[in-house]
Amino acid sequence: MKTYPIMLNVAGRLCVVVGAGPVGMRKAKSLVGAGATVRLVDPDAPDGPRGRGLECLRRAYDPSLLAGATLVFACTDDAHLNARIAADARSAGALVNVADDPDHCDFFTAAVAEDGNVVVAVGTGGASPALAASLKEKLSACLPERVGEFAAALRHARRHVHQRTPDAERRRHVLGKLAGEIGYKAFLEGGVEGLMRLAETALEES
Repeated sequence: MKTYPIMLNVAGRLCVVVGAGPVGMRKAKSLVGAGATVRLVDPDAPDGPRGRGLECLRRAYDPSLLAGATLVFACTDDAHLNARIAADARSAGALVNVADDPDHCDFFTAAVAEDGNVVVAVGTGGASPALAASLKEKLSACLPERVGEFAAALRHARRHVHQRTPDAERRRHVLGKLAGEIGYKAFLEGGVEGLMRLAETALEES
């Protein structure tokens, strides 16, 4: 299945997870980590999962629980119930992911290698989550040292460069240099300050 890759900002958005088994719990934890407001629904949900961003409802599924949701995850072990949740989610205007049923999914969650805000996501269109996980492990080993910190430093440098020059082509040239091997080396040797010094040099030379 051909899919459209996207990095979705779910901060503050309601995401409903129906089913508190291992799959549902992983989804809930990941969503909370991304800043979503998560509603976890399962009559047999454990007492443990509570806290900021997570509402745990120990009750049977009801379509009204999907009102206002951006994403819905059907993670029960009942295929008929999952199908009903999927239909209800679409009626409510939400996108739905049905565990272990790619034909009824509007989207798939990727296998993710990450460091800070640097995220490398691998998907197979629902064909083989195991393959996605295997590729993720290989990619994790390839992430450069402190690349998350480097990305944060580049955000700071990018703002500075935009303030210093209105010329789009000049900005593109400077930012490309900062994000490349020269910029990465400057960051490793001198941190944010080292990267900013390189930015000033690149601006003067461009």
